[in-house]
Amino acid sequence: MKKYLILLSFFSILSCKKNTDLNVKNNSIEKKNLKNKDSVYLLKKIGVSEIENYDFPEEWRVNTYDDENIQLEKKDIQAQNQLDKIDYFNLIKGAKNEASNINYLNYIRKDSLLNLAKIDSLFLIDSRVLSDNRQIKIFKTIAKLENDNYDVPVNIYKIDLILVNKSNVLNSINIYSEIDFPYATRQNICFLDENGKLFCRKFRIEEEKVINNGSSSVNVKKMFNIK
Repeated sequence: MKKYLILLSFFSILSCKKNTDLNVKNNSIEKKNLKNKDSVYLLKKIGVSEIENYDFPEEWRVNTYDDENIQLEKKDIQAQNQLDKIDYFNLIKGAKNEASNINYLNYIRKDSLLNLAKIDSLFLIDSRVLSDNRQIKIFKTIAKLENDNYDVPVNIYKIDLILVNKSNVLNSINIYSEIDFPYATRQNICFLDENGKLFCRKFRIEEEKVINNGSSSVNVKKMFNIK
């Protein structure tokens, strides 16, 4: 019996080692496949795909200041919940970048808002080299714009896709923007898939209601002349 137990233990150890080796091998293959899968896509997927399917009304009421006297209807709550679900700015992470990045500064000079604003934070979300050595970069920006017409600064939150060739910005398109004025907020929220399809919705958020300013879509590959 003792000899049998020893042999059983020995085979158990071999079995565990074999399973462990197999798991390590499978994990390695899985990581390699994920890496290869990511490399075949033109762009990094950004945003919430459900944005295309949500049926937003032309406008809906909101209770910005939690006023007990304001009662919202079910359709208003549902529309606001959908807007909250597609608003992904805080979930997008990137590597801290220097605002002195020449590619980005060239882009800022073409952006009327950012050209006048103070850049508080700048992150590089993604960077990919095309077959012709052009680069696609995605920047996330937090900025403030001082304006004499307002008592407080205008807060700006942006995610932009930029096409560059060496130090020259060839083209760009906004993927996300939120501009917080003292009296209202303007939002452009988009979903970008890996093949370059960009679908966007625009909203204007006021103290008592949100206005749906419509949707649009664009093929980034065609826009940037990418084969």
